[in-house]
Amino acid sequence: MDHTRALNRIRNVDVLRVALKYAIYDRTHGDSFYDPFEIRDAVTNGETLIGELVEELRSPGQFQPRAAFAYFPPKNDLCDRRLIYIPIKDLTVRYAIAIVFSEQIETEIHPQCFANRRASESEASTRFTEDFSTGGWARFCQWQKERCGDKSVLIKTDISSFYDSISHEYLIDSVVRHLSLPRESELVLLLRRILQIPVIYYSPRTGSIEGPTTIHQGLPIGDGVEGYLANLYLKDVDDAMVQADAPYGRYVDDIRLFADSRQDVIRYLSILQEQLLRKGLNLNTFKTEIAEDPGSRQDMLSRLYQGGSYESEEDEDAGSVIQAKVDSPLAEFSRTFAEADKFERSSDAKDFCKFLGSHDTSGVPKVPLAQRDIWHVRRLVEVISRWRGPTKHAAWLLTQTAIYTDVPESVKVFAGEALIKLLEDKAISPYSRYRIIHHLVKERTAGSSGSSFRFIDRLSVTHKNRIVALAPSYLVEPAFELNLIALYLLKVTGSPASELRNMAAKRRPGCEPLRNALDLAAKVNIGGMGAADSATEPDATPEITS
Repeated sequence: MDHTRALNRIRNVDVLRVALKYAIYDRTHGDSFYDPFEIRDAVTNGETLIGELVEELRSPGQFQPRAAFAYFPPKNDLCDRRLIYIPIKDLTVRYAIAIVFSEQIETEIHPQCFANRRASESEASTRFTEDFSTGGWARFCQWQKERCGDKSVLIKTDISSFYDSISHEYLIDSVVRHLSLPRESELVLLLRRILQIPVIYYSPRTGSIEGPTTIHQGLPIGDGVEGYLANLYLKDVDDAMVQADAPYGRYVDDIRLFADSRQDVIRYLSILQEQLLRKGLNLNTFKTEIAEDPGSRQDMLSRLYQGGSYESEEDEDAGSVIQAKVDSPLAEFSRTFAEADKFERSSDAKDFCKFLGSHDTSGVPKVPLAQRDIWHVRRLVEVISRWRGPTKHAAWLLTQTAIYTDVPESVKVFAGEALIKLLEDKAISPYSRYRIIHHLVKERTAGSSGSSFRFIDRLSVTHKNRIVALAPSYLVEPAFELNLIALYLLKVTGSPASELRNMAAKRRPGCEPLRNALDLAAKVNIGGMGAADSATEPDATPEITS
């Protein structure tokens, strides 16, 4: 790769426009959290943002990444996951680099690497990597199904703490070798700078602020560009497994090995582990299993993928339909629930959410909206109150039940009241409350008319006013995601920027995301946000369609 030409491509206005589009898409369609003020500014003032980046990138050695911040959504019922939120400008630079790298190396990434592959020409107008359900994940599922037909032994495994364990130096080494770049080139220097992110930590318990601290290891989780860099990191591993003639497939860090005998599959596993150790990685021994007969192989795959490990259940209501497509090569989710059934463990709560939102393989809802019942609402409240793992899915299903016109009116009213009680209860996870308000204030598009709306405007006046009245109390909570979404709630319901600033002035003076949001609240108009960051609603209800 000509590093000078590549660098010029990265700072090219047209490439940066595409990169910004990808950054906005991934942030609004995939992230567990995003700053709506930042997205609105990026949509409205994108050309200004790109012009500023062109200037910053004229001297790559002087480029300074902006401070990112860490947030902590639930990973399961006991533990949180640390995610890093990169400012949209820096995320755009990362996408520009990935675009240019992919032009050189995409065809050299082995087909057995199924995840985070470049989007097809038709998809590439909106997203960097292909849709997982119709692209890589579907191929991964089909490949496994075929291998189960001609191989007698299966090992499933994954990489322990994969993204957090990625060494920046090893990643740069891989990029330098595979793209034939001079190690001391300005392009490699720019890559090093965008990897070493200064991160500010905000305690979700106390609100205390630490940092910024520059990270020297790991990639953020959640968007296509990091997944693509991870593919480059593991390219040597993929190549080695292919050279060993191993029936090997990988989706991110989720790995499958097939063979005709136990001896052969363990030999492949040994090769895999050796290659990973060279990268500073290791297998997760607790998630490594072997299946040696047809029944156990099918059971393992069904158990792993039924309902999906990579759910996208909320916002556009796409997850359930996607899941039907994803599961069809393996096994359809079939568990059902009755009112008298009890939740004994977190998996019951998770399965209930799948049950309530699932579709069959033809896309027909298993529990139509018209059949939503008050007991469904009570169980969703139980999930959000008691089980942290599936709270994201449950928050969407409850919000949906309170809004969609096909839901019986009595159930809608009951769900609306349940939403408010959860929002009023400070014992409820801040992230759960954030997700509910996020769904209520996110701008959406009614597909048949193209008009924009927000769910909060479809609640009763009484319910809407009670939710808006909660916003000032959210500004004093330690969790900054609640601070930000409260500001946005006030903004979209008519509060002027000056009033927002006065309300927040004495509450979180050192919180940079909050400070940035206040600046943007005065700068941007929160009226119609446009197609770039609005969600299109599903064919679930005659009034909200796509």
